[in-house]
Amino acid sequence: MKLKTILTELINEVSIDQLQTQFVDTGKIEQSIFDSIKDVTQKGAYATWLVKKVADKIIKAEDISKYKKYFSTFDKNKNRYPSPDINTYGKQNSIADFIRTSVKIADEIAADPSKAKGETKSDKYAKFKIGEVDGFTVYKIPKGSTELKGVSCELGSGTEWCTADSRASYFEQYIKDGPLYIFDNGKGEKYQFHFESGQFMDKNDTSVI
Repeated sequence: MKLKTILTELINEVSIDQLQTQFVDTGKIEQSIFDSIKDVTQKGAYATWLVKKVADKIIKAEDISKYKKYFSTFDKNKNRYPSPDINTYGKQNSIADFIRTSVKIADEIAADPSKAKGETKSDKYAKFKIGEVDGFTVYKIPKGSTELKGVSCELGSGTEWCTADSRASYFEQYIKDGPLYIFDNGKGEKYQFHFESGQFMDKNDTSVI
């Protein structure tokens, strides 16, 4: 993030107590609404921005909960937004653009979790985890999920598997026939199993059966 943006955020950031005094104690917004804003914001700059927009009736109180996801997406992907400074939205940039960009990025990540930024592997690929065996976490990439090549490449990083080669199309060929199972002990040891082709390979792409 640029130094100017960081300084701008610091200047515009107001403490939660100050916001309470300025907006709740003066009757500009209700305590329950203020509590909802605190629940969805982890940074003072976001709380300040959201409180002001709700108080000015630019953002509806009923929409506050949506901003938890918007802010999380914004935090990790600021370079993809019209501006990396939250305070520009509602001024130089429209809030509609902020929402539109947030939803677009969230949809892309939902379709292909490998595009997520700033998340641990366990969080990123939680929906693909099917269990643990002898110290190995087991992931399953469903049959027909040709759009998940990025997931296969990332889960298969550090191996010689053709399904983890972003330049080749072997992943699409295998996944059309059946699911891929990836075993990872988190210490560099990995295995991949594909029932339909009868392959159970170690990280060097050598058969273990």
